[in-house]
Amino acid sequence: MKQIEKKELSEYCLRLDLVQATAKQIKKDFSLFDEEIIFSGNAATAYKELYTQIYPIIERLINLDTSRFFTMLYAIDIEESKVVELLLGNKPVVVLEEVSKMIIERELMKVVYRKHWSSKLKNEG
Repeated sequence: MKQIEKKELSEYCLRLDLVQATAKQIKKDFSLFDEEIIFSGNAATAYKELYTQIYPIIERLINLDTSRFFTMLYAIDIEESKVVELLLGNKPVVVLEEVSKMIIERELMKVVYRKHWSSKLKNEG
């Protein structure tokens, strides 16, 4: 499967099943670090709802526990080099915004890839 483009991601954000699965994936990954994410199930507000919860967690971790921050990013599969580049060249608010967006996008990509491969395997089986 080819790499998902940003334009395609916005199309996937319109699908309720993918939005709900993405929220579930975010909740799961954050729970590994004893961080609670709550999702109402409303697809129309999902991005804002998830973003406003992720942002302060990232802010706290960057400021108080950098090791845990990078461990979480590794678990979510965010490229450390991209985050370090952000940290070195931007204001803290920009870093927090971008990392929060990166997390949501990566979690959505995981869901889309998983769905793609599971349906492909079903069709081949």
